[in-house]
Amino acid sequence: MGVVVTAADQNYVAQVCVMAHSLAKSQVQRLRLLVLGTGWNAASLADLRRAAGESIDVTLVAPDDPRTQNFSNSGYGFPPAATYSVLAAGLEDLEGVERFVYMDADVLVMEDLEPLFRMTLDQPVGAVVDAHVSLNGMPSMWRPWREELVDPLSPYLNTGVMVIDRERWMSAGITERVFDLLGRYDLPCVDQDALNLVLGGSFHRLAPRWNLMPYHLMRLLRTSDLVERDLDIAEAITRPAVVHYHRSFLGKPWQIGCTHPARAAWREVAAELGVGRRSLSVRDVVRNFGASRVGMSVLDSRAAQLESLRIAD
Repeated sequence: MGVVVTAADQNYVAQVCVMAHSLAKSQVQRLRLLVLGTGWNAASLADLRRAAGESIDVTLVAPDDPRTQNFSNSGYGFPPAATYSVLAAGLEDLEGVERFVYMDADVLVMEDLEPLFRMTLDQPVGAVVDAHVSLNGMPSMWRPWREELVDPLSPYLNTGVMVIDRERWMSAGITERVFDLLGRYDLPCVDQDALNLVLGGSFHRLAPRWNLMPYHLMRLLRTSDLVERDLDIAEAITRPAVVHYHRSFLGKPWQIGCTHPARAAWREVAAELGVGRRSLSVRDVVRNFGASRVGMSVLDSRAAQLESLRIAD
């Protein structure tokens, strides 16, 4: 049975319910879903299990590791759950599991994940190059690539979707090395920055369609053109296997004012579940409107096809 791991606390119940339901709608084989999070109540867990249905076995795990509380992140506002992805490989619940797929809770799974479970993985981690920060030395957000002797031209992965080989991960001591960096540096993207510094570009490159990010859609802010073929970017935009609604100038589909062209796909699944009441962030609305006014969030013309995107049952 394939295993998918995600991280979500009580504040992200709606998102993980939508993610779980998208798995139930898109997978051919039975899956196990491990949710790493704290603060869950019985009603929320019941909602999640209803969303997952009979084909997805749900387990909730509350991480109890002091390292998730003791990291430098003074100015970026990420909660401890931001580090849960690097704990997954060492969980007792995954004993005997050779490989699993980690996904952020803010994704919509459009296709069967079986190719990720069957693929040949030549590194501890398989992932998609980040659409906005495609190289470790990209200057948009500081990370200590020089201090850690990382080639600035090496590719930089996005942790929203990762295929993880447990034995290789554990043998390389990746969890310990990531937390060491988090204790020494104030990193803007927390676990993602730390993992990229540890790997130094040595990861198995997945096709962009396995993690379609908002910045894949934005012509001026997409840098993955430097390392990806346009043919692969086009396939990601027009035929995504996983849509990742991370923070961007397009907003998120559960927010008022979201302009992401695939927002209707997420909202349709949320409506089936009766979840996903829209929230309002005045700061995000103002920021996103400003970006739009100066042309920063102009979309790739191919993104219009996402407006009709739906999961095929």
